[in-house]
Amino acid sequence: MSVRLLSAFPPAGRSPVAAAALAVPLTAVSRTAVLTAPLVAAVWARSVADTAEATGTAMRVEPIVTADLAGITAEVVRADETALRSLQSWFQNVPPPGETELERLRDDCVARLPTSERGSEDVRRALFGDRHRYGVTHRERAAHLRDADVRTVEDAMAELLAERPAAFARADDTARPPGRRTAVRVDGARACCLIGAPGVALASPRKFPLHVAWAALGGRDGLLDRRLRQERALTYSVAAFSRELAEGGYGMCVAACRPDALDEVSAVVRDTFAALAKDGVSGTALRSVKERLIVRQHRALQTARGRAERLLGYAAAGLPPADLDRYPRNIATVTSADVRSAAATTLTPETFLELKLIPTHP
Repeated sequence: MSVRLLSAFPPAGRSPVAAAALAVPLTAVSRTAVLTAPLVAAVWARSVADTAEATGTAMRVEPIVTADLAGITAEVVRADETALRSLQSWFQNVPPPGETELERLRDDCVARLPTSERGSEDVRRALFGDRHRYGVTHRERAAHLRDADVRTVEDAMAELLAERPAAFARADDTARPPGRRTAVRVDGARACCLIGAPGVALASPRKFPLHVAWAALGGRDGLLDRRLRQERALTYSVAAFSRELAEGGYGMCVAACRPDALDEVSAVVRDTFAALAKDGVSGTALRSVKERLIVRQHRALQTARGRAERLLGYAAAGLPPADLDRYPRNIATVTSADVRSAAATTLTPETFLELKLIPTHP
């Protein structure tokens, strides 16, 4: 028997392009399989594209790999939409690559890996532990893929397609709080203050007030931008956001500044978090933040491919497709009290991971 495939076949509607996505969850597999997943997805994409071409269908196929899944997305012109229904059989019958093909795919795969992000990796490892797949780093994965041979890919492909139980996080699951401070030396001229905080799993209804809280903090003219850049001219740039995954989530604030401003930036960020937990955000500011989130989601779903990929993430978390369309309504109902509660629960000094990146040669 094979693994439960995650699939998304959003209707093309009036779009000239139709899309679909197929993937396998990365739950309950070995670390080797997780590390090899980008290369396996590249093999799947290349094979499915070749099969489609052999049938006379022009199909664009791309690998997709997230912290929760590995698979492919496929796009065709709307007239060929029925060809997407063959994806599942093509996907499950991909042969292992030859050595020459693997070498080409491996080089391309390593080049396409997301650039290492020291801050977010440290936050995820602190929250979930380095043994969890969320704790995999860019450096670890790149080193593994450079050495992966045909046998490694073949074994990982078999493991990823093998039957295993689904493992969804409970709706109230949160990552464990780190509650620590660290300073490290890094190359470059700019210092950076990073604060990470625990979040919730994608299936949690508490993600909606958390989205509003982090959106109020981040963005141009957000609370942090006003207090750090506009009022005090302390930062070059500042960002704040949250991420929800199938088994947990986290939030991050990243503020780039002069090395001698690090302590003051840290203090202002903490004061801003405390003010949000005490006062929330209300009135025009609350409406503006919620509208911004709703518009952002609407834009992300404008293409069939974007919608298919988002639906895969929901499927990996055990959520039905309808939940994606309920997002605007759920955001619209968030109140100032909800935001205060979310901030008071997660944006506290007891749960912070604070990381100060200090230039080696300021």
